[in-house]
Amino acid sequence: MNDKILQKIKFNKILNNKDEFKIWEKLDNGCYIGTLGYSPRNIKILLKLLKSFEEQYGEVIDYEAARKELELYEKHGKLFIYFDQNMNPVSMNGCIFNYDNETIDFKSYNNRKINSLYFYGLSTIHEYRGKGACRALINYAIKFAYYNNFDLVYARTDLVGSNSEWLMKKAGLEVCTEDDYIIAEWVDVAEGVGDYRLHMWLPLKNDVYFNSKNNYYYAFNDSERRIQHKRNNKLILNKINA
Repeated sequence: MNDKILQKIKFNKILNNKDEFKIWEKLDNGCYIGTLGYSPRNIKILLKLLKSFEEQYGEVIDYEAARKELELYEKHGKLFIYFDQNMNPVSMNGCIFNYDNETIDFKSYNNRKINSLYFYGLSTIHEYRGKGACRALINYAIKFAYYNNFDLVYARTDLVGSNSEWLMKKAGLEVCTEDDYIIAEWVDVAEGVGDYRLHMWLPLKNDVYFNSKNNYYYAFNDSERRIQHKRNNKLILNKINA
């Protein structure tokens, strides 16, 4: 069998695998990529990896929050883990299939149902950042999506000053724009705390596209990325530009 068929078989096995723990790839640097299923032990592993979100957003993440997130991956996605040479979990890419996006509507020109993979949870422990772990997981998940016949992958990052945006661009994702503006959304992270986010996507098939929907905002597509106006109806924009 040729390499493409072998890759398809492997990534299809990953899709259907429900093991608590499984290593799928040993990398040239001696590290590994694997997946985690649902178990009390894996909840503790995920909790450690999620702690970086507390640093960034001030969001308190406890055992119950980690349990619910791991349950989400078990039922509706896949949790990819990067292990160092000593098999310590140091980075994660939690992916959700066909996530109900409130701001971007992904569609097909052929009016068929779209299958998307969303990078829901990307995190690397502090002492392992900058070593390529997260980038490896992003590229691996893209291969997973391609060989399992997904139509696209997408992610959500901070509108300004996001390290994730740089990582996504390296993997081929582009910022979602409309009428030369960045499509942004406001996200409540905790009580009284939130920020603006943007979406990035990578189509894996030729007949897919996107539109903005619901309560989105437009941000200027420049270095400052200031919010211009809230757009609940495209007719508003059309009247302004007329």
